[in-house]
Amino acid sequence: MIRRSLLLLPIALAGCSASSLLAPSGEPAKLYTLSAPDEVAISAAQANWQLLIAMPDAALDINISRIAIAPTPDRIDYYANVAWADRPPAMLQEILLQSFDKSGRIAAVGRQSGGLKADFILSTDLQDFEVETGHGDPCVHLRITARLVRTRDRAIVATRSFDAAPPASGSFDGAIAGFDSAVAQLLPEIVGWTLTEGNRNL
Repeated sequence: MIRRSLLLLPIALAGCSASSLLAPSGEPAKLYTLSAPDEVAISAAQANWQLLIAMPDAALDINISRIAIAPTPDRIDYYANVAWADRPPAMLQEILLQSFDKSGRIAAVGRQSGGLKADFILSTDLQDFEVETGHGDPCVHLRITARLVRTRDRAIVATRSFDAAPPASGSFDGAIAGFDSAVAQLLPEIVGWTLTEGNRNL
């Protein structure tokens, strides 16, 4: 996991001017969001049980709407004049919900905050969510640790880390495309793993 200190220094990302990485200029930010994959094709068996998805945890420096860049393992910077439409944990919770729905393999899924009863809770920790530029070509790094909790005895029945690092090309649009690629890779993996472990530990 990246250990970060919040140093807002300009960094050169290939194809981007340094001015695009400075502190916000006061102009309205252009907003971006993440979407669940159009199709969530998985091999897991049908799950005839109910799941709640908890709000993901995240480090303070990525639990904000600004879009992060890591030039070194211990430093974070942010793009100027662009932002996520919501905090990354909230976006992750939403696209997880959408992905389970699109899989068509689970009886019911909802947010933990809704107060519904369920057989399992999916708890996640968003550990990396940034463009990394310090080694070789820029890439997007998305790392999520997931824990499946059985509600009847509050036991953690399975834990796994999911990691993706697709290329970020050489521009800001390339960085956003990298985030989309990372989501498209990891969301089906998380859904399939959750259903398989839930079926095994019901």
